[in-house]
Amino acid sequence: MKSVIYFLVIVLAGALLGDFIGKLIVMWFPQGGVHDLFAIQISRGLKPTNLNLGMIDLTFGCVFNSSITGVLGIILAAVLSRAVFSSK
Repeated sequence: MKSVIYFLVIVLAGALLGDFIGKLIVMWFPQGGVHDLFAIQISRGLKPTNLNLGMIDLTFGCVFNSSITGVLGIILAAVLSRAVFSSK
């Protein structure tokens, strides 16, 4: 169980770091090749769906947005965590 939580934390931290770096790159570079490359996002998942039961209104849905920098952030976080935590 501990390794699953560790894995999820590394993936989440890497995705957040990569997304942050991607947004910075998009802000810094003007329109063009670099800007367009890092501005691309792929969305996959289920769009929100409402289920109205009278007294209760439920909404179901889950969408994952991925980008090049998000994937690179996950890889970077995995490599860094392996280097830091394998020395113990």
